[in-house]
Amino acid sequence: MGGGNTVLQAAASPYAVAGIENAVEFEKTFASLQLAVAANDRGKVADLILYPLRVNGWMDETNGKSTVQFSTKPEVIDNYDEIFTTKVKTAITKQKVADLFVNWQGVMVGGGEVWLSVSEKEPRRYGIIAVNLKL
Repeated sequence: MGGGNTVLQAAASPYAVAGIENAVEFEKTFASLQLAVAANDRGKVADLILYPLRVNGWMDETNGKSTVQFSTKPEVIDNYDEIFTTKVKTAITKQKVADLFVNWQGVMVGGGEVWLSVSEKEPRRYGIIAVNLKL
């Protein structure tokens, strides 16, 4: 009977509403993200993004604040300090897994500084989909 309970618990992922079925793998990915951000490992952080990355509140000299998309790892690394500001990095590193907010849009970190989700294509991957710079 204990085995059946394990299966039921696995099926009831706390992230299911966001389309994330494997809670253990998602939490491993999130822990990797926290470590990479804390270590300032830009390449690893960029690997944990589901491209294109949407960045809201981007300050453009011509257009003011806007939403921009970064489609490649080199683009993110080139703009890393502007995307992963101190506020964004602090939200990631201080976030407790038990306090993550989940809805149909994804998994929210902090006060909305970062959103994570699952890739649409196989193999399923978890990662950052959006960064909100000015909240």
